[in-house]
Amino acid sequence: MILSAPRKRVSVSWKTETHLLLVPDTWEKFTDLITSKFAVQQDFQLVTKNGAVVSSVDLTRDGDELRVKSSTAESFHDNSWITLNVGGHIVQTTWHTLTKEKDTMLARMFDNESNWKNRTDGNGAYLIDRSPKHFLPLLDYLRNGEIVLDKDINPRGVLLEAKFFGFTELTTKIEELMLTSEKKVLEPLTRDDVIRAIITTPSNYILRFRGLDFTGADLSNMDLRHVNFSHSKLVGTNLTKSDLYGANFDKADMRSANLDEAYTAGVSMEGTLLDSASMVRCNFEDAKLKPTSLLGAQMKGVNLENSNLAGVNMRVANLRGSSLKNSSLKGACLAGADLEGCDLNGAELYNTNLRGANLTNVNFEDITTALHMTHVT
Repeated sequence: MILSAPRKRVSVSWKTETHLLLVPDTWEKFTDLITSKFAVQQDFQLVTKNGAVVSSVDLTRDGDELRVKSSTAESFHDNSWITLNVGGHIVQTTWHTLTKEKDTMLARMFDNESNWKNRTDGNGAYLIDRSPKHFLPLLDYLRNGEIVLDKDINPRGVLLEAKFFGFTELTTKIEELMLTSEKKVLEPLTRDDVIRAIITTPSNYILRFRGLDFTGADLSNMDLRHVNFSHSKLVGTNLTKSDLYGANFDKADMRSANLDEAYTAGVSMEGTLLDSASMVRCNFEDAKLKPTSLLGAQMKGVNLENSNLAGVNMRVANLRGSSLKNSSLKGACLAGADLEGCDLNGAELYNTNLRGANLTNVNFEDITTALHMTHVT
C-alpha cells in the first residue's frame, strides 16, 4: 500500500479576506479553489509576503502566507473597504469616501484598481507616500464635509496636502480658517487677558506687556503698578482711576487714551504719543519716586485740567493746544516744550522751568504764581 504525502496547509489573503486552504495536487485545482473562495478572476497571481510569485503547487510550503494579486483591472464599488498604508500608518476607509470628490487626484487614483498595480505593501494595503498627520484630515473631510484640525496639527501642512491632491474647495476653507486664526492672534488684548496675566504672574515679578496691542481696551480701576507698557499700542484705551504707580509707557502710542483721575506718580512716558488724550485730575507727584518723565512726549490737545504735575519732566514735549487749567506745575520742567495755544488758566507755576518753551498764545490768566517766579529766560 502506497501512502500519499500529507497535504500542505497555506494561508491565502485577498483584500480583507483570509482563508486557510489545503493545497491540491495540481496548480489548476489550486487556482480553481482560490477563484471559488475569493470570487476573483482566473488571471491572478499568487505571491508570497516577500513579493515572490508562486506559479506551481510544488513551490508552496506548509504554513506559507500567500496573497492573491489581480492581474486585471477590477472596479471598486460603493461599499468596498480599502486599506491604505499612508507613510507607514495603516488606515481603512471605503471606496465611496475616497472618490466622493470626483475632480481630485485621490478620486482618480481609485477610479480603477489598475492604476495601483504593484503599489501595495506585503499585506495588500495601497501605498501612499504622504505624511499621515496631514493626510488623515483629508479623509475626515471626505467623510463629514467639514475640516476639523486638532491643536497639534499645523493647518499649513494640511493646506499643502489639499493642494497636492487637488481639493479646490477644501483649500479655500483651510485658507479662510488660517486667516481667521491669524486675525484672532492679532486682535487687541482685552481686560480679561490682563487680569489672567496678573493672576498668573508671581507678585515679585514685573509684569511686561511691552509692544502689545491694547487698542480700545477697558483697563479702568485696575492695579497696574510698575507694569511695563513700553512701545505698546494703547490708542483709545480706558485707564480711568487706575493705579499706574511707577508704570512704564515709554514710546507707547496712547493717542485718545483716557487717564482721568488715574494715579500716575512715577510713571515714565518718554517719547510717548499722547495726542488728544484725557488726563483730568491725574496725580503725577510722589516724593518717594524719581520725577515722572514725559520727556519728548507728543501731547497735542491733551486735557490735563486739575492734574498734579509737580516736578514732572516734560522737556521738549509737544503740548500744543492742551489744557492745563488749574494744574500744579510746581517745579516741573517744560524747557523747550511747545506750549503754543495752551490754557494755563489758574495753573501753579512756582519754580517751573519754561526756558526756551514756545509760549505763543498761551493763556496765563489767573495763574497762582507770578511769572517772575518761573524760569522763563
